[in-house]
This record gives sequence, C-alpha cells and structure tokens, in this order.
Amino acid sequence: METHISYYLLLGPLALFLYHFFIYPAFLCPLAKIPTAHWSCRFSSIWIYYLKWTNQENGTVYEKHMTLGPAVRLAPNLVSINCFEEGLKKIYQGGFPKPEFYWHGFAIYKSATTKNSTENIFTFPDNGPHAARKRIVSNTFSKSYVLASPTARAATCKVLFERYLPMLQKAAAENKPVEVLEMNYAYSMDTFVHWQYGRSLGSNLIEDEKERRLYLDGFFAPYPTLFWQYYFPNLAAQLRKIGLYLIPKSVDTKFGAIEAWNLDKCDRAQQLLASGKPLASEDQPVVFEQALKAMSDMHASPKAYPQRLQIASDMFAHNSAAFETSGNTETYLFYEMCRNPVWQTKLREEVLRHAPQLILGDKKVEVEDLPEPKDIDALPILHAIVMETLRLWPSVPGGQPRVVPRTCSLGGFDGIPAGTVVQSYGYILHRTPEVFPDPHVWKPERWLDSSADQLATMKRWFWAFTIKFLVASVYGNFTTSIHDHGSMELLDAYLAGPKGHRLEIKFDHVEG
Repeated sequence: METHISYYLLLGPLALFLYHFFIYPAFLCPLAKIPTAHWSCRFSSIWIYYLKWTNQENGTVYEKHMTLGPAVRLAPNLVSINCFEEGLKKIYQGGFPKPEFYWHGFAIYKSATTKNSTENIFTFPDNGPHAARKRIVSNTFSKSYVLASPTARAATCKVLFERYLPMLQKAAAENKPVEVLEMNYAYSMDTFVHWQYGRSLGSNLIEDEKERRLYLDGFFAPYPTLFWQYYFPNLAAQLRKIGLYLIPKSVDTKFGAIEAWNLDKCDRAQQLLASGKPLASEDQPVVFEQALKAMSDMHASPKAYPQRLQIASDMFAHNSAAFETSGNTETYLFYEMCRNPVWQTKLREEVLRHAPQLILGDKKVEVEDLPEPKDIDALPILHAIVMETLRLWPSVPGGQPRVVPRTCSLGGFDGIPAGTVVQSYGYILHRTPEVFPDPHVWKPERWLDSSADQLATMKRWFWAFTIKFLVASVYGNFTTSIHDHGSMELLDAYLAGPKGHRLEIKFDHVEG
C-alpha cells in the first residue's frame, strides 16, 4: 500500500510537468493551431536559439514562411508574422510594447551610483514613454525639417565636397582602389554628427584615422558576443562573478571608449549653449539642443545638467544607428551599381539634367551652390536605385519583436493571447514574391514601372529610409568598378552588413 502511495505521489508531479511543458504548449494552447517551423518549437526555444547562435535565423525563417504561410511559430511563445493588414499594421502601428530584448541590446551608460544602464529612445517597452521621448526630437528628424535645415545643408557641403569627394578624386588620379565600407561609415557618421552637435563639435572619421579606428573598433567590438548580450545577459553577468567571460573585458574597454567620446560631445555642446554666445547655423547642435531643451536645463553648470546620461544615451542611439544603417546601404548600392553599369549611365544622365551643380569643377562648392534637397529627393531614377538597394539589402533584416497586449487575430489566426511575442523581419518582408517578383534580384525598374497600386503595396511592406546626396554626387562625377571584396553576402543577424566587411572599388572620374 505504501508503495502505491509513493508511486502516485511521484506520478502526480510528473504528470503536471508533462502537461505544463509538453502537452499544453504542443496541443492545447491557443498557439497550437499555428504551423511550427520545427517540431520542437511547440515546447522549446532551442531551435530558434540555435539559428541565432549559428547566424541562420533570417534565411531559415524566410524559407519556412514561403512554405507554411504568413504565420509561423518559432518557439512556445514566439510567432513570426509576414503580412500587412493582419500583421505589420496591427503590430507596429497598433502600439504593441517591446520586450526586454531592446533593453539588453541598446541600454548603455551605466550609472556610477546604481550601476544600472541608462534607457534611451530604443529601449522603452511601452508605447507611451517611447512616443513621449520620440516627440522630443521627432521634428528634427522629419523629412521636411531636414530638407530645409541650413545645418544639414552645411554638413552635406562640408563632409561630402571637402572630404569624401576629394578623397575619391585623389584615388582616381592615382588609379588606386578605395575600401568603401569604412569610408561610407565615416561619411555617414561625420554628416550626422555635424548636424547633431554642430560643425565645431563634429567628427572627422574620413580624414582622422585614429578617430575612425577608435569609433569603428569600439562600436563593432561587441558583435561577436551579441548573442549573449541580447538573449542571455543574466547568465553572462553571473558567470563574470566567477571569472568566466562570455563577453570579454576588452569589449567593455573598447565600447566604453566610444561612450566617453559621445559623452564628451554632449558636455561640450551643453557648455556651448550655456555660454549664451550666438552661433552660426553651421555650429548649431540641432538634435542635441532640442533634447536638452526638453529634458534638462540648457544653462546648468557644465557636466551637472540634469538627465545628462539620458540625453547622452539618446544621442548615442541616434548617431550609431545613422552611421551603421546608412553606411551599409551606401556600400551595397555601390556594389550593385558596379555590377549593373547601365544604371550608372542612367543616373549620371539624370544628375546632369536636373542637378548639374553636383558636377565637380575648379570652383569650390559652397552651401549656396547646392541644389535644393527636395529636388534631389524627387529624382526618380535615384529614388528607384536607393529604394531597391534598401529592399534587397536591409540593414536591419532581423525580427523586430513586440508583445501582444490583448487577445487578437494575427496572420489569419484568431485568439493570439496577450503576452505572446510576435515579430516581423525586414529580410522576409522585402523578399515576399507576391509583392516583389524576382525578390532576390536587384531591379530598380520595379520602382519606376509599377502601377500606383503596386507602388502603394510595395511601400506598405517596406521598412526603409533614404540617402541620396552622396549617391547623386558620386555617380554624377565617377564611374565605378569592383577591384576586390570579401563576401558580400548579408550577415544573417538582427543588424547586418557584408559578411566579408570589405569592398574595394575603383573610381574613374568622368568629365562633365
């Protein structure tokens, strides 16, 4: 009798364990009706973590969507959605909050007192605080504001015509290739930081190799260990206490150097504004000043202004995102243009017709010589080339997770419960063949030849931004050809550039 009682005492907990961790998630929960990417996804996250660890996630999930449909279950509580009305629109326009992934990935600047990292615009889980922080500087990022900004025009003129294009001219004259990936990172950072902090506090990564190495080496130092930072930060922290480093100390040192670089610019910009001295438009710290006005005291004493770390964290988030995404896009655009020289000719002819001011001559280009940004933005061939590059080579191809706030329908399935993590991938959205025929082929003509309805559909499925002055200026003055490169395959990760991290291009000057 006692043996039977002991047997039942053991059987009960075992049955509960099996029900909770296997039977319910696999067969009875509301997500059980959604097709799974792998049989283990019903009750374990090991399959998706394996893909993340081995850098196979985006491509593998893409293939699953192509065979299983718009909703695919990737883990017991994780669903990938690849459709617009019942997916993208609801999730990203409906205020679904963010999970902890964004805090682990983007919170920086540890407080000396609390030892906790500092939030920024990317890390807020709830839509309300995120929207409030975004509103602080959102007007400075609006298309109309940037197009009309004298500081932005001055930044473009300074960095593009006094640094970047002369570098290309010199390389062309000497018949030497240029490694363009790092130069495009440098161009994007220098242009943005000039606008963010003003000319006097701008960076010069193009010409200053020491500053370029400091920033790029520091920024990319965490990349080999991002898996642990994004998904197992607590494990990494606990192992550190016993001397086991999943994230090496050298990563902290290098990344800390660029945190200090950015914080110094914030402090100097605050001192500049606190001095009360009149500033020329070129020296106006546009983005920083807007944040300082809203979040702190412009006239507080240096290095003691309230919310110093919050402002610095936001400024770091903005400039790091701008340089990496833009630099990757510019590099892939050069790569595709080299492989498709007919588009070089088409773009040069368009620039000669509509923006001849961008053609280099003996006269130094001044701000007033630049064409109106709105005119550059409206060039159809340039727009098509940029959009198609952003489509095929997204800089943020990975899943953008959100948390379902209340029971809803997504991807054709009802009853998706609150607390479910759902996400869409730029990589998959941009390669959906029903929206983008021949999805793996770079075809700018799809943005020129499509009907109004087709264009509207493509734009709804599209996650992107635009960069145009650089492209118009380069192909208005040069032809390009590939000299050498590493693997140009897109890294399969949340953020991505070329796997080989190297593209050497020959620039040949074309007389106007």
